[in-house]
Amino acid sequence: FGGGSTTLVLVGDPALTSAARPLLEHDYKIAATLARLDRTPDTAFLDAHGKATAVTVLSRDRDGLKVTAYARDPSEFHGAFARHLLPLQVALGTGLPVAAVQHHLKVPVEVHDVAGRFADASAAEAAKGIGYLFVFLLYLSILLNAQAIMASVAEEKTSRIAELLVATIDPAQLLTAKILASAATGMIQLAAWIATGALAGSAVVGMFSDSAQSGAGMGIGPLALPPGEVLSFVAFFIVGFLQYGVLYAAAASLINRTEDLGSVTGPLVVPVVIGFLLAQLTLQFPTAPQLIVASQIPLLAPFVMFTRIAVSSVPAWQIVLSLVVNVAAAALFAFAAGKIYRVGLLLYGRPPSFKQVLATLRA
Repeated sequence: FGGGSTTLVLVGDPALTSAARPLLEHDYKIAATLARLDRTPDTAFLDAHGKATAVTVLSRDRDGLKVTAYARDPSEFHGAFARHLLPLQVALGTGLPVAAVQHHLKVPVEVHDVAGRFADASAAEAAKGIGYLFVFLLYLSILLNAQAIMASVAEEKTSRIAELLVATIDPAQLLTAKILASAATGMIQLAAWIATGALAGSAVVGMFSDSAQSGAGMGIGPLALPPGEVLSFVAFFIVGFLQYGVLYAAAASLINRTEDLGSVTGPLVVPVVIGFLLAQLTLQFPTAPQLIVASQIPLLAPFVMFTRIAVSSVPAWQIVLSLVVNVAAAALFAFAAGKIYRVGLLLYGRPPSFKQVLATLRA
């Protein structure tokens, strides 16, 4: 709540306000402490007291502590505010000192990873952060580079350059060259992003280390990436890029105007978005049966399986099976896309119908 941005004026018996102030100062700034109010607070009253966000009146009744707030934004005063004052409420009801109540309200919790993958909860949270970052880079890179392939194919076809190219180069070779060149560009792009992020992260860690004795007590430290995690990221990036790249190129070969790109891009973006959304669920539920199945499905697996690897211990056979299934799917997509690309590249006039596309695939 607030994160220290909310300024309060405390009003009430000094015994209550002095006990409440330390409880609230962790997240609120106390602008003033008053024994009583002469009038109902309004905006002018708040402005006169350090431009406070709210006036909080503390009093006692037969049920214990009573809080009345006069706030600029009433939605800010919900459960979080009451939790801050809970020790004081218990202290009034039991007669114990507030400090003793605070001590007993704190429950020490130790969390141990049964798989031995993470040293503690903070390491697991860091892994989720890294997993999300890498999945987002995967999503961004696949989408940007696959669409670049699509735009390139569409431009070559609409400008009739494709006719000159296929006169000297086999269409399958031309498509392969485009995919490999774009994949190399994507890898360089990813490497640049990751290197920049790593350098920036090291600089931030160094800054905090200098000012806070190497980050002690702040939970700040270098983020180490296991080699297996990096290799899996590269493997699933390549597989995912090949799957989407050939599909985007085949779709682009069917249009006659660059303005028609949007009509064929829409259906191909859907699995990318679904895969990215499933990856967000996988960060929280990596062992859910539905997500385990999704980590094997082509077009979705590059996102879901990598996320599972980043945040949990995935059986080796599931990783191998996913790679085999998705490599086979990429080969099948490439074979089908090659046939569509070969015909569509030189097909002008009306876009081919779905039946014509199926006939091309059967040929």
